[in-house]
Amino acid sequence: MIQSDSRALVVLLGAMTALTALAIDMSLPALPTLSAAFAASPDRVQLTLSLFIAGYAVGQLVHGPLSDRFGRKPVLIGGLVIYVAAAIACALSRSIGVLIAARLVMGFGGGVGPVLSRAVVRDHFGGRLAAQIYSSLTAVFALAPLVAPLIGGWLLVHFGWRAIFVLLALFAGTLLTVVGFGFAESLKTPDPRALEIGRMARYYRAFLASRVCVGYALVNGLCWAGIFAFLSGSPFVFITIYGVAPEDYGLYFAPSAIALVIGALSNKRLLRRYAHERVLVMGQAAAIAGGAMVLAACVTRWGGAGGVMAGFMLYIWGQAVVTPNAMAAALEPLPHMAGTGAALLGVVQMASGALAGYAVNALYDGTPVPMGAVILTMALATAAIYVAMLRRPAAA
Repeated sequence: MIQSDSRALVVLLGAMTALTALAIDMSLPALPTLSAAFAASPDRVQLTLSLFIAGYAVGQLVHGPLSDRFGRKPVLIGGLVIYVAAAIACALSRSIGVLIAARLVMGFGGGVGPVLSRAVVRDHFGGRLAAQIYSSLTAVFALAPLVAPLIGGWLLVHFGWRAIFVLLALFAGTLLTVVGFGFAESLKTPDPRALEIGRMARYYRAFLASRVCVGYALVNGLCWAGIFAFLSGSPFVFITIYGVAPEDYGLYFAPSAIALVIGALSNKRLLRRYAHERVLVMGQAAAIAGGAMVLAACVTRWGGAGGVMAGFMLYIWGQAVVTPNAMAAALEPLPHMAGTGAALLGVVQMASGALAGYAVNALYDGTPVPMGAVILTMALATAAIYVAMLRRPAAA
């Protein structure tokens, strides 16, 4: 069995966290192709992404309380089975409607990975150590945006878009095997009343009544939403506007993935010297500066796709610093309801991302400006929430 103090656990949890990121990033180069293959408008094809996120958000609300009641391992296994089955259904889809429905179910199953990874970390660790572990998960997770668009673009060109979902099913099947035979249950005392309506209502109320929990959940969610704005807009901006070949689209993710790894490692080092709140503010400042650079590149068209990526790398670095600290702070008061708390944290993150993605597509005018504007807006909103809710004496 994988031990709680081993690197193998960090790798496994990082891979579980990357489960949904792979499902998103590998499909991005195929979005314009799907539009042509199914004779569907770009906004309808975008539903394969938006509804995946919606299913992911709902899934977390289900998986978190279930894991508090029955333990982390059986819920992980159930979610992975759903994910594998839905990925196969995506590969076999004959209409855009079936593909959209299968992606919704796939998102529901995939939500089990990130939410229970956070819960498992909270089961074993707390405080600053938890933030450092989350940083390690981020470093492993960074492999997803580094390789997923490249793999997705290569599979698209050589084998067609269906091969993307076949590979996702194989990846999840491998995780299912590892969890089934190598993962030790981390929840020592399941709560037999965790699924009672009254208990769940009290848990939700406790989370929503806490300025610290809600504030840090919004900080985490809004900062991540800037990334989802990029994920939603960049396929059409890069491929359609800047003329990037679909098989080369993933190359533009490699620098951002490197920035994500550097940010995660920087966060671990900074936490050894500074309090987590000071480190979080540093990350917010970097995200705002990066968002401003992205918008400037989108408005002036300076540097083309490379100019956009230069600013986005700085945004990614800031996000990699903000997220681990915000997640650890949001879950710190909730050791008795780590699964439910992690689920609510993930729902806020996904809801923020879905709204940002919708805004980018609703405002899309054939230029990259809406994408840049939404990214900067998310960075500014993150800082505004922190100042309004978390810098008051009550938050301390």
